[in-house]
Amino acid sequence: MRLYLFGFIIGLIAVYFIYGNKNLKELTPGMLKMDQLAAQPFHYSDTAACQMKCENITYDEVKDAMTDAKVDSKKSKDFHQRYPMYNFTGHTGPNHIHPNRFLHIICVEIDSVTRIIMVHDSALKTDSCKCY
Repeated sequence: MRLYLFGFIIGLIAVYFIYGNKNLKELTPGMLKMDQLAAQPFHYSDTAACQMKCENITYDEVKDAMTDAKVDSKKSKDFHQRYPMYNFTGHTGPNHIHPNRFLHIICVEIDSVTRIIMVHDSALKTDSCKCY
């Protein structure tokens, strides 16, 4: 029994040093996928570029929103798809022109490229841009 407790205590210490200061609540499969998508090169569709221009959204804000995004698994089509589509919302950081914006983004993963299909500022109630 002493040997078991000794090993258990060493294991607890190791886990504390490995994961002690990390926020494990954010380590979900959706967050891991968003980190992977944010690391890939981006290509923007004509619709997304038009929406970004109309709503004054920068490319840096899109990248920042992807790093803190929450995937809507009900609207995403990522299971058993050749080109999975991800529907998510994320907010921008405080160091942008418009800090703490909530962006709704739809992207498709094609091979090793993240293709942004749609970008919309969730704070805007109406869609005044005619980009479709």
